[in-house]
Amino acid sequence: MFSAKELAKKLDITPETLIEWRDKKLISAPANDSDEFPEGCYREGETVKKFLSMGYALVDIIKIKKEIGLPVRDSGKMGGSVTGLLTVGELAEAGGVNTRTVKFWEEKGLVKPFQRTEGGFRLYEKRDVDRILLIKDLQTFNYTLSEIGNILKLMDTMPSLPETGESEIPAELEKMRSSLEYLVERMQETRQATIRVESLFSKRLKLIMRILKNEK
Repeated sequence: MFSAKELAKKLDITPETLIEWRDKKLISAPANDSDEFPEGCYREGETVKKFLSMGYALVDIIKIKKEIGLPVRDSGKMGGSVTGLLTVGELAEAGGVNTRTVKFWEEKGLVKPFQRTEGGFRLYEKRDVDRILLIKDLQTFNYTLSEIGNILKLMDTMPSLPETGESEIPAELEKMRSSLEYLVERMQETRQATIRVESLFSKRLKLIMRILKNEK
């Protein structure tokens, strides 16, 4: 339990700000006639601060809490709203990018919100975190966003199986096979090149370390 002064100090905010958040129901109010805030209020306050740091105004945070609930975070687990969906800020944090990047990728058609709230807030599924990470990984191989878009379409497309007794492979399936074979070959070439360059750098590093050791 915390007094208002103790909780404000722990959250590094003014007591006046704390009272404002309480009045706007962003954090829980003390129970009954008690003047002490429950320990959960600290986690609620930290969540409010997190949203503020991402550029949300209090009025926006209030809307988010009203429509989908603020994230409930457990130690060591990825946060998520009470709906099990992620806000753009949560998705960005989990994927190791900023919200502007997520919005830019969305404009390019690489990421798509699962749904929007009545207030216009975008919500994403937790599997979209893997999509963000895949895009980042592909960028490390110098794929352009246009190329990444084509790869994602390839991964998103569910191939239709040939009809029973059909001798020819459907053109769509053949095209997918060809594209994936090309991507696998390219990854293998990249892996081999990485091994060669890493070996060269390692030898050079060992030489430098040996010279430095002899200088002592």
